Amino acid sequence: MPSRWQKSTITLVILIVILAGLSLYGFYMQENYWSASSAGRVEIHVLCSGSLTKTVGELVEAFEAEYPYIKVHVSAHGSLECARLVKAGSRCDLILVSDSNVIKDELGGYASGSVKRYCEWWVVFAGNEIVLALAPGNPAGLDERNWYWKLADPSQVKRWGRANPDSDPCGYRTLIVFNICDAYYPEHEGEFPGYPKAGVLNTLYLTNPSNVFVAAKEFDLMVALRTGQLDAGWTYLSLAEQFGLKYVRLPRNVSLGDPSGEFNEWYSRFTITTESGRMYRGSSISYAASIPTTSGNPYWATVFLRFLLSKGLQVIEKNGQPPISPPLLMGNAASAPPQIREVCVEG
Repeated sequence: MPSRWQKSTITLVILIVILAGLSLYGFYMQENYWSASSAGRVEIHVLCSGSLTKTVGELVEAFEAEYPYIKVHVSAHGSLECARLVKAGSRCDLILVSDSNVIKDELGGYASGSVKRYCEWWVVFAGNEIVLALAPGNPAGLDERNWYWKLADPSQVKRWGRANPDSDPCGYRTLIVFNICDAYYPEHEGEFPGYPKAGVLNTLYLTNPSNVFVAAKEFDLMVALRTGQLDAGWTYLSLAEQFGLKYVRLPRNVSLGDPSGEFNEWYSRFTITTESGRMYRGSSISYAASIPTTSGNPYWATVFLRFLLSKGLQVIEKNGQPPISPPLLMGNAASAPPQIREVCVEG
């Protein structure tokens, strides 16, 4: 029978063998991993809001220049559609949306067959505001003091556009803006003559005017506007600037562009119910990002997100959006990767 000393020796030898095996396995995996990296087989799949298409494209170009062994695949949709794709099982390592509530409300439920939510946390990294973008040359002669009655008159505006509120936050935000206008503009009628007594929510939405075009996402609307298919379109300030279009800017009380507590409280007084029956409440515009728990490559998604939240904020600002610095970490902050927590403050 082996002595206690012999048993200890045998145990030590077995432990050394196991550790050596793990070390060799780790070395093999690391070599295999970097070999795959250099062959371009490490991939990140990003779902992003259509309004971020140009910005994310520039971020990807800068990121891949720094990490040439990484390939970032980007698919742009309306933010609500991005959330639906995640829940439907589409490959998504990082999701970027134009409304932080999309992550909170649409991806806050438990993932199929999992004890985790689709997204446990999210980072608010930029703002924006709603504007009325104008076709090149502004053929309808729209401005701050006439848009509200001209859009309702096909003899003045042949066609104007807005995004679909059931697929894109810009769509329901536009309707919330209409609702706020109906409270704010009549109280300032000296500044805004000829405001319709029935209100723009009724004349531009509920009565379904014949000269309106409803786009699946705001980026599609901008293409139609830039090519002269529309006289005007409701969109984000960042997109109007990216497409080089002039625009009608709305008062801060209306535009959803001021994140201060005073204005957020005002925005939140207004709601809109879409044709599908969904109700949305007003709030300042907040763009957000998260790494779903279903991500197939959370490590490199984290590296890319940290890149966005540090070096990428300059790219976001250059493309017409005010970055939030430091970014705000929301939800279950403790479950976010430490690399993300280091560059954020809890909101």
